[in-house]
Amino acid sequence: MQSERANAREARLQKLRELICHAGTPAAERRAALDRLEALARGEDAPLARTVVTRSARIGRSRRPLPLDELERLEPYALGRSFGEVAAELARACLLSGCRPDRIDLGWHAQEGPVAAVCFASQPMPDLDRFRGAIRLWLPEAKVTLSTFVAEGERRILVFMAPGSGGEPARG
Repeated sequence: MQSERANAREARLQKLRELICHAGTPAAERRAALDRLEALARGEDAPLARTVVTRSARIGRSRRPLPLDELERLEPYALGRSFGEVAAELARACLLSGCRPDRIDLGWHAQEGPVAAVCFASQPMPDLDRFRGAIRLWLPEAKVTLSTFVAEGERRILVFMAPGSGGEPARG
């Protein structure tokens, strides 16, 4: 029984090595293989879920999230910050509030300027006051509100980043 587990683990490791090292492996498959390798190194069978980062494009009256590639994450987004910096700080604010977002969607509101929707579907949502306090550490001019639009099973916190934008000010 023990040797069967060891053989199965070694077979999974060998397959992951081939996927990661093969020049023809697409980047998405290579990333998934690295995630599985990290999980195996931690002694887990499956990788942890990652927070998905998207950028919204307005389509008619609805928004359509578009995945961000690594180069786009480096582009300036709001107040001199890149997409990656904003996503990292929002995720850090969630962690300081004791949770992890399922999705961060970066968009632009016509009247309010840059806005980020921090979405929670499978994870618990942070306490809004703790989240506001964590946001205030890196972006004191932000306004943080709960979204009035709630998709099925998903809760959203909206972070308006421009000074004087909608909602209540971030307060400690």
